[in-house]
Amino acid sequence: MQKRNDKFHAIAYASRSLSQNERKWPPVQIELGAIIYALRTFRPYIYLSEVELHSDHRPLIYLQSKSQQHPQLARWLIEIQNYNIKIVHIEGKKNTLADALSRSHESNPLTNTPELEDIIEFPVCLSLNICDRIVLDPIINSLTIRTRDGPQTVDLVLEQTNDAETSPIIKFLTDGTLPDLDEEAQKDFVAKTQNLVISSDILYFYPPESLPRIYVPASLRSLIFDSFHISILGGGHMNLRKTIHKCSRRYYWPKMYSDILIWTKQCLVCQLRHNPIPLYKAEMRSVPANTLFARIGLDIAGPLPLTEMGNRHILNIICWFTKYVIAIPVPNTKSQTIAYALFKNVYLKFGGCTEILTDNATTFTSEFFKSFCSLLYINKTYSTPYHSQGNSVTERSFRTFHNILAKYINPKEPNFDEFLDCGHILL
Repeated sequence: MQKRNDKFHAIAYASRSLSQNERKWPPVQIELGAIIYALRTFRPYIYLSEVELHSDHRPLIYLQSKSQQHPQLARWLIEIQNYNIKIVHIEGKKNTLADALSRSHESNPLTNTPELEDIIEFPVCLSLNICDRIVLDPIINSLTIRTRDGPQTVDLVLEQTNDAETSPIIKFLTDGTLPDLDEEAQKDFVAKTQNLVISSDILYFYPPESLPRIYVPASLRSLIFDSFHISILGGGHMNLRKTIHKCSRRYYWPKMYSDILIWTKQCLVCQLRHNPIPLYKAEMRSVPANTLFARIGLDIAGPLPLTEMGNRHILNIICWFTKYVIAIPVPNTKSQTIAYALFKNVYLKFGGCTEILTDNATTFTSEFFKSFCSLLYINKTYSTPYHSQGNSVTERSFRTFHNILAKYINPKEPNFDEFLDCGHILL
């Protein structure tokens, strides 16, 4: 803004939306970042000039007086020192000009104003003849198509009359003649004609509280699509949403969305030019497990309140084939303790396994546990660090156990190990 006659006049505007990471910043960092963005944007105009910056965020005034700052804020404050700038605090209700850039604008709809006509270039040539005898406005009576053999006029009335879909509808709306169908099919046919009207021998789709739209016969539907998708003036090879919006403003036919969807996907120019959005996530699929306890998952929960038997942790062992859970109370998370519990409760009861999946806790990455798995010919695998979904089956079992145990134990009697055997039977 520029001050003239004690009044500020806006001479330029600049704004942008915050990124996903920027939205997590604290308010003072967002406000200072907005100042940096404004200074960099208007640098050619304000450099070496005295600048007064109005802000409704009071902490910005005292920011430079602090001895210790966040590293990013400190770098920004150093950059601000390149400018002759003075930060002035104003009330939020007086900062309306800046606030207007981030507020949605609701314009007053114009009344008694005809809608502007779209500039449409058909793949050949289209001329419009307006008929003034009917109330529906505007009306297209005929299409003049320029082909290699010369101009050819397409009569909308004739096309609708000869079309296998629109011809029975026109007869029914004109003289009440129903097509030769069974009773149930005739009811469906009558229901489909509720919002259809005929004016000047042309069939329209006229839903309540909406503008009338021409019912396009099958022979002209691809021409309408080409006009609003392929042509340089009316189309531009825009995306599906914009193409459907353009077509549906003036025209209608059943299953318009699915037809335009297919034609848009089949457009060779769009396929060659548009860059598809890459899918970074792999397809979700179940982890293969061929037999009982062939693949098992291990995880440890705790520390929990010390029980009378000296246990502080819960070791969950789950079979990925049957989802059967074995919950074992253990006093600590040492590799020797976990290996003994696994050998006693799985190997001696159900037999050996071929693969064990765990997280990257030191209990499972120790040399002792690796040697234990190697001795029993077990393939040891790990989930991605800080990504619990990699061992989701085991992690999810803890959530159920915690919900069950929380309803039976209390701080005075924290003997969770007494309920584990009953808990994994309930799963």
